[in-house]
Amino acid sequence: MLRSCLSAPRQFEPDSVQLFDSVTGLNYSSYTNDRHITYRVAIPDPLPGNLEYDTVLQVIAPIDVGWAGLAWGGAMTYNPLAIVWANGTNNVVVASRIAYGYYSPPAYPQANYTVLKTGTHINATHWQVTAKCSGCSKWGDDDIGFTELDPQYQVTFGFAYGNNPVDTPSSIESTFGIHDSIGHPVYDLQVAKNTGFTAKVEGL
Repeated sequence: MLRSCLSAPRQFEPDSVQLFDSVTGLNYSSYTNDRHITYRVAIPDPLPGNLEYDTVLQVIAPIDVGWAGLAWGGAMTYNPLAIVWANGTNNVVVASRIAYGYYSPPAYPQANYTVLKTGTHINATHWQVTAKCSGCSKWGDDDIGFTELDPQYQVTFGFAYGNNPVDTPSSIESTFGIHDSIGHPVYDLQVAKNTGFTAKVEGL
């Protein structure tokens, strides 16, 4: 059985906007929340028929944000999560997690993140990461079905953030406290498409 529970017909104005990032050379669908954390997603064009494709996630956060998370399925449980935090003054960590309840989510090996040097940095006011994800566009199994990111529809992502630092910033396996806020922005992924996506990402 195939299911796409996070997608909806195009009936509302999306919360995201189109943004071209001259540093990475990619088009993104971009959303900034009330904590001034920006979550951007880029995808290939064309897409494979099975909707299994790599994505690029870019997160920009004020320096005093402890961690920021994106839920690819729009909810905090049972879908791939990207949890991001700064480690010191030179390194940004992206941890692949999945949540099953209100406790620190364990690792999720089915989604793999590769931090890209271009578009990743820390300065006096913000930290930023740009990372390729393999396994974030489709997830599930034959028993429960599959959920997928289909840009033909409006897609709901979820965000969360914590103001307190993670427990062990140097470890990708670090635990962290419960979020200070969450949200569920609607994205238009049609504007996030990029021709020559694979070559562009490989060059970053």
